Amino acid sequence: MSTQPIEHKGYGYSFKQPSKIHDEAEFSLDAELSKRRQETGSEAKKSSRDHIRRLLEGIPKRAGNRLSFTDISEYRTALESKWDMTVTRGLEAVGVDLTRTFHLSFDATTGSVTASSDHPDKAAIDAYFDTDAEVSEEFDTLVQLGKLVDVAERSLSSKQREQTLDSDAMTWWFQSSLPPSALFCGGGVIFGMGGSSFMGVDILV
Repeated sequence: MSTQPIEHKGYGYSFKQPSKIHDEAEFSLDAELSKRRQETGSEAKKSSRDHIRRLLEGIPKRAGNRLSFTDISEYRTALESKWDMTVTRGLEAVGVDLTRTFHLSFDATTGSVTASSDHPDKAAIDAYFDTDAEVSEEFDTLVQLGKLVDVAERSLSSKQREQTLDSDAMTWWFQSSLPPSALFCGGGVIFGMGGSSFMGVDILV
């Protein structure tokens, strides 16, 4: 999808929004079909906005309900550290060999967390996440926050990431910078050997 930079002069960021070219091309279609497609697009945008707002709700805000992109990154780093310790203890307790790294994947459709098939303790790892819904939900949150951090780090300078926005403006920025397909797909992590390294899966930006 082609994009065009839209300058948001109030904060100095260059926000990217989808180009209107494709939407305008649809006017030549059947009127009812065009209307349905536009309604679907609006629903997707609202769903994305609500999804991002929920992710940002748990992050402590500064005065005036403001936060910076760095605040999001630091919050996610702290959450990841806590999650690492919890999962390491839990997997060790069920006898999982953590000297071998393995890939954990979150399936956004089923809400399940599974290990790659190359680890000999895959069954025990999968069972651990099946029985601990809170840890699985935190894994999803970490993956989703990782997508927000990633697009901010690739789109903004370090100085821009230090500036603060109110929560609504921050939500709008992420909505305009990430397509719904990226927000609602799953993600993964390389786990073992004393830590984890999160990544998004199939992020298209």
